[in-house]
Amino acid sequence: KKWITNGVFADYFTVAVRTGGPGMGGISMLLIEKDMPGVICKQMQCMGVWASGTTYITFEDVKVPKKNLIGRENEGFKYIMYNFNHERWGFVVQANRFARVCLEESAKYAMKRRTFGKRLIEHPVIRWKLAEMARQGEATHAALETLTYQMCTMNKTEQNAKLGGDIALLKVQATKVFEYCAREAAQIFGGASYVRGGQGEKVERCYREVRAYAIPGGSEEVMADLAVREGMKNYTNHLKKLSAGSAGAKM
Repeated sequence: KKWITNGVFADYFTVAVRTGGPGMGGISMLLIEKDMPGVICKQMQCMGVWASGTTYITFEDVKVPKKNLIGRENEGFKYIMYNFNHERWGFVVQANRFARVCLEESAKYAMKRRTFGKRLIEHPVIRWKLAEMARQGEATHAALETLTYQMCTMNKTEQNAKLGGDIALLKVQATKVFEYCAREAAQIFGGASYVRGGQGEKVERCYREVRAYAIPGGSEEVMADLAVREGMKNYTNHLKKLSAGSAGAKM
């Protein structure tokens, strides 16, 4: 398995394995210990998020005792799905914050950097870039606050039924805004954003980090499709309820 965050540092892994037939009903969750014979971990050299210890893990004839089963046998897929909303919410929070870092660093740099006899902030095109970054970032943050409130006031069952599509769409929004802000910040910093270190070091790092948020937890394309499919399902269920209610009223 690739892309395991903190894999080189972890002592234990929660692993989805096939213990039954094909499909969702044949997946179980196991607790696998790193020191079990056959577990091999190798750190991957990635573009960004260097501190995460992203790892390639192989399992070769690893024997796992029955007591290491997490939950019930063949119900592991359900446990994975229960975690996805919160995982994606976490990506939204981080991407949103990084976008705001790009805006903050750009604004501070534009206030002091001088070109053609005046500060960058005095050039209309720079002010437009900052305004666009702020507009998109504030909209994302407002949506995040609303969704967070809903997650805090709904129980898990209601969250899974109602918020999956909204969280998926917000992940797309947050990572696209992060990517936009990273690019515009790099344009404002110019060559300083191309250097690891110095005034543009945060922007240079953010530019490398974008893909680590746009792809894991569900890529933008997959998330957008999921949101529409959730909408289709909810719409169909709503029509069925209306139809059932009309039939009951006639009787």
